[in-house]
Amino acid sequence: MRLFYFVSLLLATAVLAEETKPCVFCEIVAGKREAAIVYRDADVVAFMDNSPQNPGHVLVLPVRHADGILDLPPADARAMITVAQKIAQAIKRTDLTADGIRLQFNTGAAAGQSIAHAHLHIIPKLASDVEAKSNKPRVALAELEPLAQKIRAKLE
Repeated sequence: MRLFYFVSLLLATAVLAEETKPCVFCEIVAGKREAAIVYRDADVVAFMDNSPQNPGHVLVLPVRHADGILDLPPADARAMITVAQKIAQAIKRTDLTADGIRLQFNTGAAAGQSIAHAHLHIIPKLASDVEAKSNKPRVALAELEPLAQKIRAKLE
């Protein structure tokens, strides 16, 4: 019985420690952690990704914490997109080589989100970048329409 209690206590402590772990991006927003800031206003912060896919890879995030795009207030999402456009245009005006710009928003671990604070990637892309090509066959409209109907029915 004591062993069960001890193991339960350890697990509870581990879960509590994980839940109270501070958000890295919130720490950057608060100035408690260093980052190469590109842009900041009352609603949005943008800084260089410290694990960039290409030179010029920038993250744009809301000042107010939201786990992902599903939790993000629409005004914050609009502000993030507006800032992302400005930064992407600025990247194109630099001497960084960018044949294109990818905007990427991952929500949830299964989608590749590694930090649970909504953030938008601005990734300069080169024509020579090797991308995984999808050779999936196109789906007939008759198969797509029922899926579209399911989604339309749940729009609020």
